[in-house]
Amino acid sequence: MFRFDRLRTSRRTRRRRPGLTASALILLMLAGTAAGAGANAASEPSRIIAMIGAGNMGQALGNLWAAAGYHVIFATRHPDELDDVVAAAGHGAEAMAVGAAVERADIVTLAVPYAAEPSIAEAHGEAMVGKVLVNVDNAFAHRDGEIAAKAEAVGEAVYSARLFEGTRFIRAFNLKGAASFPSPDAVEAADFEIPWTTNDESVRPIAEALIEATGGTPVYEGGLDNAREY
Repeated sequence: MFRFDRLRTSRRTRRRRPGLTASALILLMLAGTAAGAGANAASEPSRIIAMIGAGNMGQALGNLWAAAGYHVIFATRHPDELDDVVAAAGHGAEAMAVGAAVERADIVTLAVPYAAEPSIAEAHGEAMVGKVLVNVDNAFAHRDGEIAAKAEAVGEAVYSARLFEGTRFIRAFNLKGAASFPSPDAVEAADFEIPWTTNDESVRPIAEALIEATGGTPVYEGGLDNAREY
């Protein structure tokens, strides 16, 4: 399960430096504390997630991430209808319109029918540039129509990454159904693997933390082209 790394303070007694007054020592200590806190904050991964889609998959992941300490914002066209979803997630979860949620988030997760991706990209893709984007969608010809064939031709992960150009794109969680994820209180006992891919190595700590927060073991499969295998 995801946990923050915490800086440990030394228990050894510090010697007073010659020539420094008590006031100077206090200022030095405060400066060191502030610098340490800043370094720690800079090393912490992103914590605000916009979950676009509040269906079974969106709720399964959103509930687990909320319980793990992420701030989850469920985002749909009708956020006023998500009171029950927010209540079930707890832990400070919210519901917002998609645009507002994307604006606030560090991480955006897509858990929608694949055919909805082009319209989401057109409306909100620019606001997602530079953000981590976790894509869990699968394309099905019987549901998604023509776009499923287009995505299959190049690979669903590659096709989606092109739609959301400029994002720090991750493909993960698409091999596991919503009902097969553990409940938040059963994460510690969970035992399953989550393959994932990206073309951006810098997102690796973020992706692995998200996967571990669901009870899964991350299995890095390399670049997005490799996602064609699944």
